[in-house]
Amino acid sequence: MKYQIKRLRNLLFSFIAISLFVTSAVFATELYKPEPEFVLEGDKAKPWAFIERHSDPHPRFPTEPFHPKLGQFYPQVVETFGEREPHSRKFLLHAMPGWDTSTKPYPVILLPGANDDASRRYAYPHSTSHPEHLTKTGLGVHLAEQGFSVFAISFSHFHGCNVHQGEQVANAITRIRKLLGREDDESFKVDLITYSKGAMAARCYVQSANDFVGLNYLTDYRGDVRRVVFQVGPIGGLDTMFRYYMYNLFCQSKDIPAPVGVSSQMLYGLWKDSGILNIHSGYWQGQLQMVSDTREVGVPYGPMSWTTDANMTMSAIRDGGSSFIAKGDGLEAARQAGGCMIENLNQRGFPKEVSAALVAGKHPILYHEEIHTWKVPIGAELSDQSDGLVFLKSATYKEGLTAQGAKVVDVKIFNLNHVQCSRETKVFEHVGNVLDMP
Repeated sequence: MKYQIKRLRNLLFSFIAISLFVTSAVFATELYKPEPEFVLEGDKAKPWAFIERHSDPHPRFPTEPFHPKLGQFYPQVVETFGEREPHSRKFLLHAMPGWDTSTKPYPVILLPGANDDASRRYAYPHSTSHPEHLTKTGLGVHLAEQGFSVFAISFSHFHGCNVHQGEQVANAITRIRKLLGREDDESFKVDLITYSKGAMAARCYVQSANDFVGLNYLTDYRGDVRRVVFQVGPIGGLDTMFRYYMYNLFCQSKDIPAPVGVSSQMLYGLWKDSGILNIHSGYWQGQLQMVSDTREVGVPYGPMSWTTDANMTMSAIRDGGSSFIAKGDGLEAARQAGGCMIENLNQRGFPKEVSAALVAGKHPILYHEEIHTWKVPIGAELSDQSDGLVFLKSATYKEGLTAQGAKVVDVKIFNLNHVQCSRETKVFEHVGNVLDMP
């Protein structure tokens, strides 16, 4: 009798587990309903026509911890989310005036990068507080004035999981279909424009990255994207926190809210744990998914990486281990923790029918930091060309998109840094021209 009860119990648990596994494959699209929880309109939403808050109630969207300095900050974004630290199941859908009257064939969705939202990056990208930010508008405004139907997404977490953010791209497309009355139009497609980390959300959806990391309950690509325009996107990955000891020292000594590659380092004569700045701390999942050894795309190590202890510290940070001043798990451990996402995406490539265009910068100075009486150029790079954050060879790595025969229809390099590539009118005009290409 005990054996029969135990066998029945095991069968019951097996049935529950199988049921959860089978239903989870379609759960997300069944649970997301393309209706907003809240809509910001009128003067508070300007220059947008409206901003909607949406939520995908799938129970496996993770709760992602926020660095205390990296909650949502832009006033209209905070008001629409209703909080500074929204759950990853939530996203905002912004729409520019003219979204429903455009005669252009493909609606456009803008995807911002890390530490950013759609309003700060695409509406007023120069400032969030100075009055001048109201006079210098961004790419979203420019494209709307050129007659495009323009939407944008604000993700809940600046450094959140790119695969789950890719699901929000799928959800946004579902909502836009409904807004435009094209739910049953099999020819419906959108164009995606990404900035920096936003490239990863687009890639994770278009390339069905959910299966790389066992998130098979998320939506596979549905054939509803025509083109992706990458602005300074890390197609070949990033390895900044494992390439430079001084980057790690600067972030921790200045309390900069950015991920570091060291687990601890010597600071003012004492060992200091990296704490929540450690890229493995759980606060930087989206950054882990971008880690890749950029030597693989042709970027060598140079003088900016060398350390005066016969490069012991450089090796400890890059390869894992310890020196007299730094300890860490190394680049490979981070790459594995991120699911080898860059390599997996680049090996798979885009579906053949999706085209891409690449916009990159080659001016390496982001700004100058005053340290005592010195002005230190932040972003300066001697080993290869860079926009101050992403190496040119990473941002223009076409081979990462073409494995299935997809075409890269345009590559444009501007003598601008990473931030300027999202602010300059000449970049906006180029992007508009790329969208008009067949």
